[in-house]
Amino acid sequence: MKRLFFLLFLPIVVSAQDTKYSARFSTIDTYAKGLLKQWNIPGMGISIVYKDNLIYSKGYGLRDIEKNLQATETTLFPIASNTKLFTSTVAAELAVEGKLSLDKPVRTYLPGINFNNEELTSRVTLRDMLSHRTGLPAYDGIWVNAPFRRTEALSKIAYMKPALGYREGYIYNNMMFMTAGLAIEAVTGKSWEDNVRERIFKPLAMSSSGFAGEGEKPAEHSQSYFTNEQNEHVARTFSSQSETLGPAGTIYSNMKDMGNWMVALVSGGKFQGKQVIPASAIAETMIPQNVSDKKGRYEELSNSIYAMGRIVQMYKGTKMVSHTGSIDGFYSNLTYLPQDSLAIFIVHNSTAAGSLRSVMNLPIIDILLSREPTDWSGRYRKDYLESEIRSRKQIDSLNASRGANTTPSHPIQSYLGTFKHPVYGDIKIDVRNDKLALSYRDLKSDLNHWHYDQFITIDEGKGFPDMKIHFITNDKGEIERISTRPFGDPATEFIRVK
Repeated sequence: MKRLFFLLFLPIVVSAQDTKYSARFSTIDTYAKGLLKQWNIPGMGISIVYKDNLIYSKGYGLRDIEKNLQATETTLFPIASNTKLFTSTVAAELAVEGKLSLDKPVRTYLPGINFNNEELTSRVTLRDMLSHRTGLPAYDGIWVNAPFRRTEALSKIAYMKPALGYREGYIYNNMMFMTAGLAIEAVTGKSWEDNVRERIFKPLAMSSSGFAGEGEKPAEHSQSYFTNEQNEHVARTFSSQSETLGPAGTIYSNMKDMGNWMVALVSGGKFQGKQVIPASAIAETMIPQNVSDKKGRYEELSNSIYAMGRIVQMYKGTKMVSHTGSIDGFYSNLTYLPQDSLAIFIVHNSTAAGSLRSVMNLPIIDILLSREPTDWSGRYRKDYLESEIRSRKQIDSLNASRGANTTPSHPIQSYLGTFKHPVYGDIKIDVRNDKLALSYRDLKSDLNHWHYDQFITIDEGKGFPDMKIHFITNDKGEIERISTRPFGDPATEFIRVK
């Protein structure tokens, strides 16, 4: 496996306009190189905006290890949940135009929507959805690698059981952003993608940006990587993204385009002297709605409050409006400092450094504001290494619980069939190479016997999520159901249909 360290000191310098911050760029450069080295990150991109100018735009390391392709300011990365601000902005703009209200029940625009109870069905608004205060848990297994469209996914919301009361607290929920996207489609008669293209991408000259799953993947798109037990980088091939996820997380972009987006955010919707997005719509997305972090962890950071696709908090006394993103081994952070007219976007392609996304912007803020940088990378690296130890202990504990010398209760043919769930779809069990095999969405894997009537999938170096399958019999002793956790969701039973 190719190693990366020879490239860490060869960032691709593309844009660094002369401003009052120019003298600090070399320190930012050193910080970025340090991150790549400390975390062994293959590739990264950083862009910084001051007022109405993109003042810093660089790529570091590699976007593709096997092909030895460098990351540049035009390398495309998924921005994941930083997509949410695009959705919130379009919704806020439509509210300014009087085409929808953020505070009317969403069923006004989607009359066919049904939640798990009548209170939610009759009361939930777009603002509730865009600030994660419906009380519904994530149910990410619905959208991960989903084969169905958003319109079909809407019918599955009725099965989502609340974990909190309505407006009782904060639970992050991608499905609610998907639903907000459907409301946008309903009032405009255009797809969510076309709304983003016409209202944001085109007027901001974001010509390289697009949506996962639309057409072929662009040539300049980065690869992402996880680290195997030998500490080698392995390219991730499994994609969680789907049309269903769309408004919550499928935009990809590069440093130049994200620079244009940040110019509009910093400038109250203006770009190149023209009011592209209403200033009131931009401001609406920053109004705090829902406390998202009640406990806090570090004295430098205040408790955070979720707005609409953005989080508002204080960092060392400076107001900070930010959001992170994570999907398929890509991790990003977009931060805006209103008092300083600064915005920062940073993204990388390493699963091992995923936890860093929440704080990788903070040292850049310290550098730009001439503060002594806090070693956030060191803090999180320590946490990461400790979590790896805990994870290994959990695996050892799980292995110790495995029943020795057990065999399945039935002949192999008895386990074959299709097992269905109204929310999560079909799991098919067949035989490949004399072994049970699972097919679920794009996940196709051998089933390895664990113990009794329980089997597990084992990732073969593609980034597939592991699944544990428990076959359950009926009163006649026949295999009737499967119990599993679809992509990490709560344990769910799939009923055999054939």
